Amino acid sequence: MNGSEYKYIGFIGCYTKPGQADPFEGSHGGIPHDRSKIGRGVLAIGIDKNGRLSYLNNGAPVIKAEDLPNPSYLSFNGHGRDQARLCVVSELEEGKWRPFRLELDRNNHVKLQAAGEFFDTGGSYPCHVTNALGPDGADFTFICNYGEEKGVFSIIYNYNTLGQKSVSFGAGSRANLTRQQNSHAHSSCVAPLTTHASSVNVCAVDLGSDSIIQFTLTPKTDDIECIETGRLAAPAGSGPRSLMFNPNPALRNIAIVSLEMTAELWLIRMRPHDGCLEGICNPVSLLPNGWPGDDTTESQFNRGRWASDAVWSPDGKYVYAAARLHDTISVFKLNYIVDGYRQLASHSIVVENLAAYASCQAACAAAAFAPMP
Repeated sequence: MNGSEYKYIGFIGCYTKPGQADPFEGSHGGIPHDRSKIGRGVLAIGIDKNGRLSYLNNGAPVIKAEDLPNPSYLSFNGHGRDQARLCVVSELEEGKWRPFRLELDRNNHVKLQAAGEFFDTGGSYPCHVTNALGPDGADFTFICNYGEEKGVFSIIYNYNTLGQKSVSFGAGSRANLTRQQNSHAHSSCVAPLTTHASSVNVCAVDLGSDSIIQFTLTPKTDDIECIETGRLAAPAGSGPRSLMFNPNPALRNIAIVSLEMTAELWLIRMRPHDGCLEGICNPVSLLPNGWPGDDTTESQFNRGRWASDAVWSPDGKYVYAAARLHDTISVFKLNYIVDGYRQLASHSIVVENLAAYASCQAACAAAAFAPMP
């Protein structure tokens, strides 16, 4: 791929239909907003060496809404036997996904070529997709189907439907009777520690059951062996949404969890001796004290608590966390503490926000970036 003008190129997903992915749609008629503002499809952007953003292809969609409606989440694998692919889900009741091959010419014009037909996601309303390199060099694709009452987590090996497996999580926690009657798979993340060279470990986040579920995956001939190896209970009614392990190799067993329904961040770790997850600090709120006020519009929607994603900075020192309704992205610093008496390392999040910035428009659902050579 060319594109020396840019340090990264990115792809932004969206909702192309009105009133999508709003948990308050049924109970409150949806959060007030301009329903005429919907996405046009997947857009491509470039980030130059000074951090400036610009549209590629003159702002025209690289995947049009009529070709793939509700492309809400996408994942750039950037590895494997074939050239790099962008995997995109179509968040509809009949869940579909499709991989695309990427091309970038000398004029920084992006082309996406479909790398096969539409695949079934194994459930409804797929809301998350990610990829991992398998032990033999082929690709794993992980898809979470939020709308499936049993919390279907689908695993596809080497883009082959013969190697596809769907896993159910069981009942919801029912701590919140409106949103947690059933399990709702929301996202997944590959674990940095592996127990066997022939396997891949992955953590799936279930908003409905307030849990993070660990799996060990081993590819077999035309099949995938999937073994549940543990569950970490999140605080009741917190609704865990996303999980990301620290990119710093020295802290790779530390992960951040976004708790959607309480608008909090939760720091957890994977124990090196047995690979099990455990919480290592109390959750920290994304919202200012006293917000929202009792007479505000936001207070009508779960008391203003509606967090979205949380990600680490590339050096693993900071966390960026978004809170919808409050419409901010907050920055937190990781506070590393060493207990000299026990020689154990513990970690916590500084409670004070370092900064808060206005969030992007609601039509933007997710983005994936690829570094340029």
